Amino acid sequence: MDEDQLLPREAWLASLPRSYTAAGTLLTDEAGRVLVVKPNYRPGWQLVGGVIDLGEDAAQCARRELLEETGLDRTVGALLVVAWTHPSEELPHPAVHFFFDAGSVPVGTEIALQAAELEEYRWVPPAEAYELLGPAREARLRAALAAREDGVVRVIAGTVSGI
Repeated sequence: MDEDQLLPREAWLASLPRSYTAAGTLLTDEAGRVLVVKPNYRPGWQLVGGVIDLGEDAAQCARRELLEETGLDRTVGALLVVAWTHPSEELPHPAVHFFFDAGSVPVGTEIALQAAELEEYRWVPPAEAYELLGPAREARLRAALAAREDGVVRVIAGTVSGI
């Protein structure tokens, strides 16, 4: 095929890179502690969120995941972070993670964990959250807290997905 000739639409679309897409939330309590959750299907801790389902956008996903994982039905606010993860040995395609502000709740707010996926939750100071979350999620949290503070959306990139 001549290099100058365009591919038919279906072939061109099939040739494009695919990405994994997910959305999550930053939820804090009035003491400034961050909500982290411990999944039962993998080691470590994470922030509330998950993969975007067919037919929903990133904000809808973030709200759905917050409700499913915590029992809290909250409108998600501003987009805080877009995290891009380059393909690697861990993931063959890039990953895009949208992170939204879910605001702050009173100290002592009860969380109704999604038993099918989560086994524990904690309200922790940011420094403790950084240690619990691991490098990819730590970077997202740091960027989200900074974006919440100054109102500037952060775009970050790396090679460790956290997916």
